[in-house]
Amino acid sequence: MDVLALVPAVVGIALSPLVVASVVFLLGHRGGYGSAAACASGWILSVGAALVVTVLLGERLPSPDRGGTDVRAVVELVAGVLLLGLAVWQWVVRRLPDGRPRSTAWAAVVGSIGPRRAFVVGVAWFLTNPKALVLSLTAGLVVGDADPSVAAMVGTGTVYVVLAGSTALLPIAVAAALGPRAERPLEATRAFIARWGSLALVAVLTVLGVVQLVAGLAGLL
Repeated sequence: MDVLALVPAVVGIALSPLVVASVVFLLGHRGGYGSAAACASGWILSVGAALVVTVLLGERLPSPDRGGTDVRAVVELVAGVLLLGLAVWQWVVRRLPDGRPRSTAWAAVVGSIGPRRAFVVGVAWFLTNPKALVLSLTAGLVVGDADPSVAAMVGTGTVYVVLAGSTALLPIAVAAALGPRAERPLEATRAFIARWGSLALVAVLTVLGVVQLVAGLAGLL
């Protein structure tokens, strides 16, 4: 299995500012750890479910070694174009001239919900995140196309899900470890996301788009 081919998906899903921001904001509001953990759980379970679905899809696609079309390369090429398109859209439509996100009204709403709704929010952030969906598809095709053993698939999938979801769990771990002292770094994280989150997302989308585009072209050529 080409493990390195999973790196763009892991990095791209892990660097999802909206879910990280939601967890950070929830830690500072009424729900506290319970709501933050529920939101992170919804996100991580969605990452795992998407990988399972796309792996099953990848196993049923024709293999290029047998004269079939290299579907994985085509998907990577299309994913690269879509990610670059999302970067342009984020730059033109979803940010203010000074770089801040156009709207942060969601923060007040997310910060006031309980664990059940926070879990739903975590799932919803994944299902409405084109970047996460596209990268999940490319990751699933990498694993499914390799046709690994069950043990290798479970091991690789577990590591993939843990790493991809690690950034959603990191604020909770920091808050638990530092206690009241965690408020300062969490507040700094909130301020950074509010100020630079939009530009950071543009940078991530651009880099991932180029990587997927090059990988797709290499596979086709």
